Amino acid sequence: MRNIKNISKSIVVLLGITMLLSCENSIKEVQNITKTDQSPILSGEDVEFIFTDSTRIKYRAFAVEFTQIKTEDTQYDEFQKGGKIISYEKDGSIAGEIKANYAKHFVKDELWELRNNVVAVSDDGKTINTELMYWNQGKGLIYSDQYVRITTDDGQVLEGNSFSSDDKMNRIVLKKVQGEVYLNDETEQ
Repeated sequence: MRNIKNISKSIVVLLGITMLLSCENSIKEVQNITKTDQSPILSGEDVEFIFTDSTRIKYRAFAVEFTQIKTEDTQYDEFQKGGKIISYEKDGSIAGEIKANYAKHFVKDELWELRNNVVAVSDDGKTINTELMYWNQGKGLIYSDQYVRITTDDGQVLEGNSFSSDDKMNRIVLKKVQGEVYLNDETEQ
């Protein structure tokens, strides 16, 4: 009887030791589970951001849903359900507007990535439609390497496979252009 009790105790002790030894985790596994590299540090719904320079409003951004992510390498603001950005001239008038169904703003690089049904409108009535557009705020450039459709204020439509422009859309460069251009008929004098 005593032998059976000792055997039972030995089995319980062996099972306990086995369980303790099998619960070992590596430090890397624990760090991977608990790391917060991609965790949002700020989020919100129906938000408005105002970007200023010496108390002058330069841009206003509106978003249905907003998340700010900070990693060791970068910080970006993500607008998962899209929104719009309005830029202003020094006198306070609207210089242009960009809308998209998705946007990401890389803070350090001053770069916006706009995707899905992107529409940019200048103050003089030019409209750019594309599925992907980048806006480099620091350099004052907008560009894309995807199909683009540009409609001028007088109704002319130009299409191309890529474009680049200043962010006021005054100097637009299209590549592989197609479309209709209307010229004035000045044969009568």
